[in-house]
Amino acid sequence: MKKFLKWMLIILVIALAIFAAIFHKRIILTYRLVDKYISLRNNDMTTQKSDNLKISQSVSYKNIIYKNTNAVPLTLDIYSPLKEGASPSPVILYVHGGSWVYGDKSIPDTLSPILNIFREEGYTIISTSYELMRNKANFNKQVADVKDTIRWIYKNKSNYNLDSNEIGVIGISSGAHLSLLASYSSNNEFIDDKDLSNYPSEIKYLIDFAGPTDLSLLNTNNLNYDLSKILNSIKDKDTVIKDFNPINYVSNKSPNTLIIHSSLDPTVPYKSSKELYDKCVEKHAKVELITLNSSVHDLSSISDTDIGSISEGLLKFVILNSPL
Repeated sequence: MKKFLKWMLIILVIALAIFAAIFHKRIILTYRLVDKYISLRNNDMTTQKSDNLKISQSVSYKNIIYKNTNAVPLTLDIYSPLKEGASPSPVILYVHGGSWVYGDKSIPDTLSPILNIFREEGYTIISTSYELMRNKANFNKQVADVKDTIRWIYKNKSNYNLDSNEIGVIGISSGAHLSLLASYSSNNEFIDDKDLSNYPSEIKYLIDFAGPTDLSLLNTNNLNYDLSKILNSIKDKDTVIKDFNPINYVSNKSPNTLIIHSSLDPTVPYKSSKELYDKCVEKHAKVELITLNSSVHDLSSISDTDIGSISEGLLKFVILNSPL
């Protein structure tokens, strides 16, 4: 009995030491990030007048081809840490929006300051492209593209000093929809590149900016020519909704998820994010929901208050998932 109690005491002391070390590191990281965030806010980060806030001007590796299927080379950009370190770098992957038809991997200026804060603390930011829809719907290929980007990170982690155990994803609008599907689905789903299919696709956490989680809720009235053509190409809408609704893939193994959505969103109903949140709670998946109040869907013309909510929510969420 004495020997048992002795070992239990030793285990308890070790556990407390580990907890204290992790907690201490997060306190330090929190202090650094909040200090930098307050400094940016005091300098009015919403105006984006300072060129050094624009992440696009400091890309480390541009237009790296991560795969070439369907004779369409797909590329990604890497923004290396601004803080040098020997340890592998945590990764934040950015997936752009654009209604599945438009957009590119350029990181919005609104996100630049907050992402640069993470780079200063040792993070690598990767921005990826995916094959845009032309004439017909191709959700399967686009989800596979995002998933193959994650697989590429695993494959090339040694080449770029990346920590594949610490991958987070930020998706905007349709990019969030694709990110949710790529992150919630299993390794053997959404296969495209045969070589990359041999690598894992697990991530640690996901940040969803107003992503459609139930395609049946989207307002399809008054679509432009390109989007109307895509919608009309879908013959079996029920099957598409079933196969490509992220909410259908939620499980207790889903990565930690932060949902950010405006209650006044005129494009993607706020209801879809609320339903995803409720489904995650039901399935015992870790989830948070930040409700904004700007009547915009993308990050343009967003209010100062909502920029503050986004920045603070991102900081807290990533810190809680941070290994640093």
